[in-house]
Amino acid sequence: MNSNHRAPTSAYVHIPFCVSKCYYCDFGSHVGLEYLFDDYARAVAREIERTAAELGSGYGFERERSPLSTIYFGGGTPTVLSPSALGIVLDSLMACFGVDQSAEVTIEANPDTLEGAKLEQLLELGFNRLSLGFQSFDDEMLARLGRVHTAQQAVALFRQARRSGFGRVSVDLMFALPGQTIEHFRRELETLLSLLPEHVSLYELTVESGTPLAQMRDAGLVELPEEEAKLAMYEMAITELTAAGYEHYEVSNFAMPGFRCRHNQVYWRNEPFYGFGAGATSYIAGVRSHRVLDPEQYVRCIVTGADPIDYSEKLCGRSLLGETLMLGLRMLDGVDLEQVRLFTGLDPLTEFGTEIADLTRRRLLQLTGDRLRVTHRGLLLLNDVCEAFVEPFSSVDPATSPSTKP
Repeated sequence: MNSNHRAPTSAYVHIPFCVSKCYYCDFGSHVGLEYLFDDYARAVAREIERTAAELGSGYGFERERSPLSTIYFGGGTPTVLSPSALGIVLDSLMACFGVDQSAEVTIEANPDTLEGAKLEQLLELGFNRLSLGFQSFDDEMLARLGRVHTAQQAVALFRQARRSGFGRVSVDLMFALPGQTIEHFRRELETLLSLLPEHVSLYELTVESGTPLAQMRDAGLVELPEEEAKLAMYEMAITELTAAGYEHYEVSNFAMPGFRCRHNQVYWRNEPFYGFGAGATSYIAGVRSHRVLDPEQYVRCIVTGADPIDYSEKLCGRSLLGETLMLGLRMLDGVDLEQVRLFTGLDPLTEFGTEIADLTRRRLLQLTGDRLRVTHRGLLLLNDVCEAFVEPFSSVDPATSPSTKP
């Protein structure tokens, strides 16, 4: 069976609330909506129940459904919610879909929203993997980013998570920060490696238009590293982390053996997944559906029985093939072209033969048998690689093409 039409075994829950908004953030997150927290949790639980009830008649999955193998609570900052509110959502997932005993259950957290007792409550609820948004171990850098925690709080939280019993911890670290030098980033890596988390997500700071950081940059208040320095920092991270035993398995992600993020690999393999909450995306039976961004509007939709979907799209043909290749080539394992043929019904070497040949000639891709992967050079120029597989929306099913609802 085409894996695009299997019942998902992964679920993403979006918690769009934060204590404060970071200067670089253009994500779907909101501050000052504490009064909505409990209503929001109940609304997400209700959406989960509604989706589970619709699956048998709407998609014909009833006999094929398997328990969830990965669950991911992202944001925003999910841990701004109380354990009881988080439990309402997690209990609903367990009751409606079932959860495999060996499931990976992740929750994102920031140091200003967690302490010892809450960590233990998260474990009791069923969360077994923490994704900690540290970003930097330098107080001055954190202030430049608009982060409200200190480096000391970050390190203390990591150690408390260990004492509480979390054996799977991921740490987010950013590079190319305002005023950051290569030597400074080397010290950041040293601090990170002294903690030895099981997983590291490494992100280059991106300045998005309309954010406070973009305004500060345009006003000359902050200076960002040059491209050469950014590249040096990234290559340094690859060298230092792999030397310490981490596996570089995706462009931005490193893991100790056996500790890859199973949930995110669902996205990179273009496999189906449930999505719940304001701003969340789901991918079911080949249809990618995007929920309304505003959490108050989302709650109103759920309470009144209205559809919270803002728009949906269904890629097909070369667009589906191109997206599958772009996502899969983010992973250093690359893509199995035979699996891609079975998934999309198209042959990548026929549909994109010219592009693949050109990228191979430029030493950005390597084709070994039926395995296509990026080279180290291709990893550094991944945008160039991905652009070769971008297809216009002419290959989107018009029955579900993007159309904003009133």
